This record gives sequence, C-alpha cells and structure tokens, in this order.
Amino acid sequence: MFFPPSFFDIMVHLLVHLVREIKFCGPVYLRWMYPIERYMKILKGYVKNQYRPKASMIERYIAEESVEFCSDYMAKAKPIVVPQRSWLNKCSISNIIRGVSVISKDHEKLLQAHLYILNNTNEVIPYLSAHKAIVKENNPRQSEKWHLMKHNKTFMPWFKYEVLKDLQSSETLMWLANGLKHDVICCTCYEINNCTFYTKCLDDKSTVHNSGVSLEAKSLQFSTSKDQNPVFGSMTYYGVIHEIWEVDYTMFTIPLFKCKWVDNKNGVKMDESGMTIFDFQKVGYRDEPFIMAEQASQVFYVKDPASEHWFVALHGKEQIDPNEENLSNVNIVVTHPFRRTINVDEVLLVDDVHPIREDHDEGICI
Repeated sequence: MFFPPSFFDIMVHLLVHLVREIKFCGPVYLRWMYPIERYMKILKGYVKNQYRPKASMIERYIAEESVEFCSDYMAKAKPIVVPQRSWLNKCSISNIIRGVSVISKDHEKLLQAHLYILNNTNEVIPYLSAHKAIVKENNPRQSEKWHLMKHNKTFMPWFKYEVLKDLQSSETLMWLANGLKHDVICCTCYEINNCTFYTKCLDDKSTVHNSGVSLEAKSLQFSTSKDQNPVFGSMTYYGVIHEIWEVDYTMFTIPLFKCKWVDNKNGVKMDESGMTIFDFQKVGYRDEPFIMAEQASQVFYVKDPASEHWFVALHGKEQIDPNEENLSNVNIVVTHPFRRTINVDEVLLVDDVHPIREDHDEGICI
C-alpha cells in the first residue's frame, strides 16, 4: 500500500529474519555465501591471461595444490607466505608469543596458584582425599564449608611432609611438594589448545577479542555463607584474563591464567530471548582467580545494545585433534549459537513475523 513492489528485494526482506537467525545459529560464518564470494575474489586474482581466464585459474590452483601437497612431506622446510607459528601449531603445543617479563609475585598469590595446581593434578588426588578425611575426623561437629576452608589452609604443609617422607614418591610429586619459585614468567599473549589468548590489557589495544575464557568445573556449591547442605555439581564460570603466568617448579613449568570472574549469583541472568547475559561489574570468586591454561575454553563477549554493561557470551569453534584416529564420529560445529538450548517445536509454532498485513480491509484488487 505504501511502497512500490520493487522496494521488496532480497536485501530488504532479509533484515526481517536476520535477527532471529543470529539468535539461533550464531554470527554469520560458513552457512552464508560470504566465504565463497571472498574465495571467488582470490580466483579472479589468478587470471593473468585475459583471453583464457578459466585456464589461468585452473593452472594457478593446481600449482598451489601441488606445493601444499609436497610440503606435507617436508616437515623441516620453512613454508613460504604462511606464518611459521600457524604452520607448526598443534593441539599439544603451547608457547609464549609476546610481552615476556620475569616478575617476583606476592607470596599470597603464589600460594593461591600453587593450591589450584595441586587440586587439579591427578597424582595429588589421593592425597587430597586423605587429608579431607583427616580434617573431618578431627572436627566432626563442624560444617562442610568449615572443613573445606580448613583443608585449603592446612593441605600444603601436610602434603609436603607426606611426600618427602615417602621415598617411593614420583619425581613430579617431589617437585610439587617443594613448591614453586617466586619469580614468575609473565606474558600478554599465549597460545595453547590451538587458540590464542590475550590479556585484557592487550585486548583493549587490539582489534580482536581473545581475552574471554570459560571453565566448566565440578565442586561443592554453597547457596549462602551459612549453608549447611552444599550440593556437589557442575557449573560454568565466565571471565576475562588479566594476567598470564608460567610458574616454575625447577624441572617443569605450568601455564596459568589469572582471571576476573563474573559472579554467577548476581552477574548472570537470562533475558527475554533466552540468551545468557553477564555483568562484568559483578565480580566474584576473588580467592580463586587462577585456572590452568589447558583447561580454558575461549569465549567471545558481544555487548548487549540494550544495556551498557551486559554482555552475551559466544563460545569459540570446537577444536579437533589432528592426531585423532577416528574422525568419522566427530561432530564438527562451526560456531555455537547465542542460545545454548533451542526448542525447535516452539520456534516453528511461534512466529512474530507475519508476511500478510492485517490492518486494512481493502481486499484484493483484480
């Protein structure tokens, strides 16, 4: 009634459904034609003979395929054009990229990092269980939270005494029991698990966003400070990296991320669209800022345009181990949607986009 038929082309009609598609499927990636169109530009650059454009594309493409095929059998050769770091990158390789410095850290922070490493090392698990049982046996009338706090305060000296008196302890346990050095290698960019992580300080100067991390952990969960019946369950924590450490145990080093975590009780909620949003002004878990670098999953935070300090988390691409023998059953997901749970039946039934107008009674003109 108000616009000519030529106005309703594909670009205008696409905007009607674009917001919903991003909610369910995540940002535009390989499901659209953008990658194909970009690659077509590359193929057009292969044309050197204007009279035979298709032959020029085929000749250049075959030459590149042949070089890449031969390079697979030349592991020691340095690739041309391709950056060496990306060429040698494997899931098991981790390395510092930039911003390296050696700093003496505060003793209290080092103890926090050391305790986290002990709690997340498989060889130390039997000692953790034994010490918790001793704490409960000596203090049977105390609550679970009191037992946990007492365990965290007294475990490290007890662990050192038990390991050093046992002559059959492994070399790893011996160095862990002796503790870490006060000088810590710090950096602003670290590569591990086929991902590149930045600190928040470096992220603010960059055009990319690589400082977001998430961690799914199983632990005792207390509803309040006076909760007497904690629940052991799994919870996902979201935060940003503020410092990257590589602590030294003389015979080996362990990379750690010191993060600023969002409080799951006050800083996380679900909006009307079913998306989980986070408020980084609600900081929690200040006593547990560290995670091991190999445990981190990369997350990208997208600012909510309806709020100043709320963000939506989008998980990064799933990583596939190149050494995996059987890849036939691997589910390769390009990007995760903003909404982690999608009710397809509800989506099909409820539709707020109506192609037919109902605000007039003119009928159909013949």
